[in-house]
Amino acid sequence: MNGDPQVIRQLDEYLSFELTGHRQYLLNAATCRHWGFARLAAAQQAYSEEETTHAARIMARILLLGGAPSMGSPRAVESRDTVAKQLESDRALVSAAIDHLRAAIGICERGHDFASRDLMAQMLDDEELHLDWLDRQLGLIARVGLQEYLQAQM
Repeated sequence: MNGDPQVIRQLDEYLSFELTGHRQYLLNAATCRHWGFARLAAAQQAYSEEETTHAARIMARILLLGGAPSMGSPRAVESRDTVAKQLESDRALVSAAIDHLRAAIGICERGHDFASRDLMAQMLDDEELHLDWLDRQLGLIARVGLQEYLQAQM
């Protein structure tokens, strides 16, 4: 099956968000675990695993459309030295992914690729839930303070 090249490009660009997210959340999980924040590490690990599942679904769609998934990730993943910086970095990545997905859904509709649109809409739902979780964590830090927040993450 040959898909719309613009749709394939949007899927491939979103794939880079998923691959970056997998690596970033995996690093955050390891760091949090090392610092002794087991609850937060478990949440980050779960998000890393979700990104892996999403990446596999996106790659399968690209291949079905006759494209070749690009496994490169142009987005940098850097170790953050505090939990707050990790959460802020995650928020920036998720927000950018949401912006991309909203635009990509329109491109899918214009290309009459409703299956890709539906897949990206599912991804958008998950990204919005992740953004909500991040906003709640950052809100808790702002309300109760970093030390109290971290104590609850042990």
